[in-house]
Amino acid sequence: MFNIFAKESVAFPSQGALRAITIVERIGSVFSLLGCLFIIITFSSSSAFRKPINRLVFYASFGNMAVNVGTLIARSYVDDEESAGCQIQGFLIQQFLPSDALWSLAMAFNVYLTFYFKFDAEKLKRIEKWYLLVCYGLPFPIALAYIFINTTEKGRIYGDAILWCWVNSNWDVLRVATFYGPIWVIILATFFIYIRCGSEIYRKRRQLRKADSSSHGGYDLELSRFEEAIVAKTTVTTEVHHSSQQTEVDPYSINISSDRYAAPAPIVAPASATQGKPKKQKKKKSSNDAAWAYTKVSMLFFTALLITWIPSSANRVFSLVHTGETVVALEILSAIVLPLQGFWNAIIYCVTSWSAVKLFFSEISHRTSRENLPSDFGSPQQKEHRDLPFSFGGRSNKGSEDSDSMTELAGNAIPMSKSP
Repeated sequence: MFNIFAKESVAFPSQGALRAITIVERIGSVFSLLGCLFIIITFSSSSAFRKPINRLVFYASFGNMAVNVGTLIARSYVDDEESAGCQIQGFLIQQFLPSDALWSLAMAFNVYLTFYFKFDAEKLKRIEKWYLLVCYGLPFPIALAYIFINTTEKGRIYGDAILWCWVNSNWDVLRVATFYGPIWVIILATFFIYIRCGSEIYRKRRQLRKADSSSHGGYDLELSRFEEAIVAKTTVTTEVHHSSQQTEVDPYSINISSDRYAAPAPIVAPASATQGKPKKQKKKKSSNDAAWAYTKVSMLFFTALLITWIPSSANRVFSLVHTGETVVALEILSAIVLPLQGFWNAIIYCVTSWSAVKLFFSEISHRTSRENLPSDFGSPQQKEHRDLPFSFGGRSNKGSEDSDSMTELAGNAIPMSKSP
């Protein structure tokens, strides 16, 4: 057995620690690859998953899979830094690990654009090409340049980094300057956006809860809808069907605005409500429940980021301060969490799109049960239905990408004042 809390020389780690690192890297990579495949398959096969934020998770999954190609290699090439395998592995790590953090920022920026600038699904879709360019293009020049840098004094940049081939210990400063430093700037910017939007929600919630609930029974319902739209945008959007919104007109109108930008418009209730004859509505969810849902999803998203980056950041800062030393526990923790980015994205994708996930597996189960029936079973109409191509509920994909909470959120967005 080896002491995981022991400090060891970078050049001579114990064989037990190296075996443990290789094992956990590959196990985590497999889970992450499975998560990425689930995201890609469900997004491609079902319109129920095609929301603006889900598209960003879909795009990020390809970068996660590229990372896992590198992490599955593990330590196979660390003893041959001049090999193409070592250089390719180092490139994959340097290029695609930061991309995941950039995609997280893009998701948060979608919330900001919708909440403050009334961006709908179509506008968000038009800027996704810029997200692709930034998230995959920004890390590329540095990642590529590192392949060709080789000095007499320090050797190649990509080399033995204990976990895998990456920026070796002779170039420790570059690890912080071009990798961990920018990543933490991105994470802090993401936190700021969510905290900023969340504070507006809570402030307006406190104001509107002061209203007399007996006179304005629809206030909590409308606010709940608004909050729930923001809730899902922390990772993926809520499962809201736009078609139903087109056929029904909400009996209450509310305009939520920030005091920083413009004075709020008055809240108007229809005559039917004042006459005590409101339409029959669904059982409403309280504002407290919506606020707690926002908190839970935000905690899930923030926790995934922190779990991924705190151990590995601490490990690299330690190796920078204590040249030639490492803590085995931090190395193993880094080997556990870094390959799991795709897995965490898949977990958040499933949790916040749970109704679509249940529908997906329900359709698979239903299709399997139909295939087990004899070919001559049932009426001609039943046979024809049984032979239809796989689809969810037989619904067309037309307009599906707009049938999400982004439209609803844009309608309730905080207007931006033209004055400074």
